[in-house]
Amino acid sequence: MLKICPLASGSNGNCIYISDGNTNILIDAGISATRIIRELSMLKIGVSALDAVFITHEHTDHICGLEKLLLRAEVPVFASCGTARGIGERIENLYGKVSCISPGAAITVGGLSVEAFHTPHDTYESTGYRVCSADECAIVATDIGHIDDEILPKLLGGDVLLVECNYDEQRLRCCRYPVFLKRRIVSDVGHLSNKDCAQLVVRAVREGTKNVILGHLSAESNTPKEAYTAVHAALTQNGIIPGVDMMLYVAPRGERGQVITVGE
Repeated sequence: MLKICPLASGSNGNCIYISDGNTNILIDAGISATRIIRELSMLKIGVSALDAVFITHEHTDHICGLEKLLLRAEVPVFASCGTARGIGERIENLYGKVSCISPGAAITVGGLSVEAFHTPHDTYESTGYRVCSADECAIVATDIGHIDDEILPKLLGGDVLLVECNYDEQRLRCCRYPVFLKRRIVSDVGHLSNKDCAQLVVRAVREGTKNVILGHLSAESNTPKEAYTAVHAALTQNGIIPGVDMMLYVAPRGERGQVITVGE
């Protein structure tokens, strides 16, 4: 059995809870420690029950609650060596407190195996994670500039895929972002559009994924409706019916999302 719940997902903060019922981990801590603890308590999980925190990269919306969380709980933190260095540069008190996990390597935390994999983003060494219990697997991949031959295999074969669906191309062109930021977003080390996410989701579902969570939506250049509509349309055009052949969700911005359980 494997549970996954986005406690927050978006450019204003990211934190994903995953558990096999005994081992509890977080992917990112990009909201306040107070909010992380509150959201976990709503799931009947005490902060002392956390077994590990894995960080994808050092941007503020992925680490801003980490320092104070570690004051409330003695929990090991893992990230790529590049991300560990970036965290130490941004938050001096965390220098040397993050253990390295290399992309392509996996570590065991309780009943979970957690494998890091490279993601193309404009940081020192951004990663996604494959989190597997004995029989199920959840994949978390946000902040993806593009899908290439290196990352694609890591995004396939999971029971659950939480993947970035960041922006609608038309909305991005018209939104109030400055030109340099728009160029960064659409670059190969920026973010993933609804269109590109939809193509990936079709491929993942064809490879057996039954639950897809669209995450990291932009507040300025996307909406939950547009993200869902774009992916839903691509699926149906390829003969896949959401709600029948698979389940499609959107992680809400600013609040806890639905708990998805596989393998019960």
